[in-house]
Amino acid sequence: MTTFDTRPTVDFDHHSPEYAQNSHAINAELRAKCPVAHTDAHGGFWVITRYDDVVAAAKNDEVFASGYTVNGVSPLGVTIPPSPVPMCPIEMDPPDYLPYRKLLNPFFSPGESKKWEPRIRHWVDVCLDQVIEKGSFDLVDDLANPVPSLFTCEFLGLPIERWDDFASIQHEIIYTPPEQQEDILRRYMELCGEVFALIGERRNNPKGEGLIDVLVQAEIDGKPIPDETVFSMVNLVIAGGFDTTTAVTASALIWLAEHPAERQRLIDNPDLLSSALEEFLRYFTPQQALARTVTKPVSVAGVQLQPGERVLLSWASANQDENAFERPDEIILDRFPNRHTTFGIGIHRCLGSHIARIELGTMIRRVLDRMPDYRVDLEAARRYPSIGIINGWINAPATFTPGRRLSDEKLPGT
Repeated sequence: MTTFDTRPTVDFDHHSPEYAQNSHAINAELRAKCPVAHTDAHGGFWVITRYDDVVAAAKNDEVFASGYTVNGVSPLGVTIPPSPVPMCPIEMDPPDYLPYRKLLNPFFSPGESKKWEPRIRHWVDVCLDQVIEKGSFDLVDDLANPVPSLFTCEFLGLPIERWDDFASIQHEIIYTPPEQQEDILRRYMELCGEVFALIGERRNNPKGEGLIDVLVQAEIDGKPIPDETVFSMVNLVIAGGFDTTTAVTASALIWLAEHPAERQRLIDNPDLLSSALEEFLRYFTPQQALARTVTKPVSVAGVQLQPGERVLLSWASANQDENAFERPDEIILDRFPNRHTTFGIGIHRCLGSHIARIELGTMIRRVLDRMPDYRVDLEAARRYPSIGIINGWINAPATFTPGRRLSDEKLPGT
């Protein structure tokens, strides 16, 4: 770590294997020694790591812009490197952002999200039914990956029999480092093309089910939403709805398997689950960070940032800040208060946070109910080699005492 020309410079890359293996230690060192630091990785950007600084920047949309295009420059947006496909409205800024968020909010409200709980539980049980008699399953492949995909396809109105196509490719593109994505990116763009074509079909022949049908019939400022913008909104729901919940669910279930006494606490005290979910979200922060673009000169923790510079707001580091959380390196199931940053801060706070909590809680509760003695083969489990986008697991095989199916329903498309 060196300093020159008053610019704190570090060798930091959130997509690197080193960060994937040692993120807590790397974040801790940055908070202690260089809480606002510049790195040359991915064209150069600043990383902000302390809780108070991250929160303040996330709330200051005038200075820290989220737009895919800012002052005529693109691609920018909320990821470093930028996403190949814009995501609306998270990659928009006020005032343009506001009518899109207003349109979407009712479909993700606490009350509306709660209505989906029976369907989410249904898909969880269908997934568990496929493996319950075998006594073995994979936490990722057989549960944490398919459930969000099945639900999101149903929620959007995508062909539910294609859930595995969406789940597999989204999972793979997330854990593949940027420099190795040529093949997966080609397949991902082909799938995006199918979704775009479906949007056009639904505009001409809406089925009256799913968010896609709502969006193709909606208006912003008295005008229909163009297909390109509808696609970017659908792309955001897919990106946020698939692998984030997958990641934190797998991490939480693995931790509970490693801590059987805490697992038994959750089994014996179901009311503890709500606070435990918040702690899992804090500690295993699935989306480690999001980016912003500076629009005017600003000082953060005594460091000057200039217009056009890119900034990475580290939700994960903020969630580990010892000045914001007591004993942050421990998982405390009944931690309260727990003001974690996992769902973001400010006007861009995650739309799907209520649904994500329902998915996460339902998957954990049903595993504890139906296979309470599950054991994870940690030697065979594989973490993501890169966690710059999502902090998750490729797979996590487990065994348990076999049980009985609740129904003979098979997964769609099988």
